[in-house]
Amino acid sequence: MFPFKKILCPTDFSEAALCGIKMAREMAVRFESEIILLNVHKPIPHLPSPRMEASDISFDVTAYEKAVIVDAEHSLAEIRDEILGDVVKTTLVVHIGNPSKGILHVAEEENVDAIFMATHGRTGLSKIMFGSTAQRVLRRATCPVMSIRSCG
Repeated sequence: MFPFKKILCPTDFSEAALCGIKMAREMAVRFESEIILLNVHKPIPHLPSPRMEASDISFDVTAYEKAVIVDAEHSLAEIRDEILGDVVKTTLVVHIGNPSKGILHVAEEENVDAIFMATHGRTGLSKIMFGSTAQRVLRRATCPVMSIRSCG
């Protein structure tokens, strides 16, 4: 298990997530590990089609999801180029779905040795109402999870 040979770094492109990627980079350089950069975007709700006479306006959810995926892939590539460079073998993955389920699915599918991920430190009512992706991953992951709040 250690040294970690395959590290999953889920990102929501926040500052804390970038800190996690930087920490994973240090580990990957030292142990010649592979990093999987993952972005899981919440699904776009599909609403029933409006009646034709009610509106001529339509919204193509499928096209929008494709645009979200392309944009996320571009952002992951920028992170790879700026933070990881050519020194670390990197795989880029984008999913649409529930973030914690997507992270756990990729971790299992790719047989990763560790997950380095950000936590935003929600407290109070926000934590009760929405929970935490990091908490869900910590509870269900079958590999070690490093929870990063910031680089500070």
